[in-house]
Amino acid sequence: MQKLKKTAIIPARSGSKGLKDKNITDLCSKPLIAYSIEAALKSGEFEKVIVSTDSEKYSDISKKYGADVLIRPNELAQDSTPTFDVAKDFIEKTKEINADYFVLLQPTSPLRNANHIKEAIELFEQNYDKFDFLSSVTKAHHPAVLVHPLGENNSMKYFDIDYSKYRRQNYKDYTPNGAIYIAKIKEYLIQKHFYGAKSIAYIMDEISSVDIDNIIDLELVKIIKEKYIND
Repeated sequence: MQKLKKTAIIPARSGSKGLKDKNITDLCSKPLIAYSIEAALKSGEFEKVIVSTDSEKYSDISKKYGADVLIRPNELAQDSTPTFDVAKDFIEKTKEINADYFVLLQPTSPLRNANHIKEAIELFEQNYDKFDFLSSVTKAHHPAVLVHPLGENNSMKYFDIDYSKYRRQNYKDYTPNGAIYIAKIKEYLIQKHFYGAKSIAYIMDEISSVDIDNIIDLELVKIIKEKYIND
């Protein structure tokens, strides 16, 4: 198979309610977004590594760490903006690259490194004739058998199982970790998401899968990096 062309998109809007300026918050003396930019560049896999942002400040930081930048309109930088709309904007503005597929790397996954990216791309390309999408996953903290809604009056009627016989090792449930998404261009514009029967899973370990959503996640990653990861 001939070499496939791919671009990396790192979506980084400036608004964040849970953790102010989350995407550029300091993590061990570097802005959070720098880790995804550096991982993408270090992988050597991409025609372009592009940050999509609504902020000139984020743009300047991204360029400092080696990324190209697309400034997106404010209407595509809201809490309610679907990932599809951001990716579509990216696809339309990078048509001249003529990529076969794109890789979406969320800046909130700083422990996803260049090797993870390379492995995910290798897996996707090895199965290119069978799958149109890839999503990274990790083993679920709580298998599906343990997760149910509560009934009326907080009834546990949906938990109708003898948990004394439950053994976690008997269950292999996985959850998307948000670190790596891959999609063929045309197929993504039709399906508008990364999941389903035509998507292959790239399995990552629990530590590398930490996703920063709040201050607790940020402090956890700092501890992991300081104690276990030398980079």
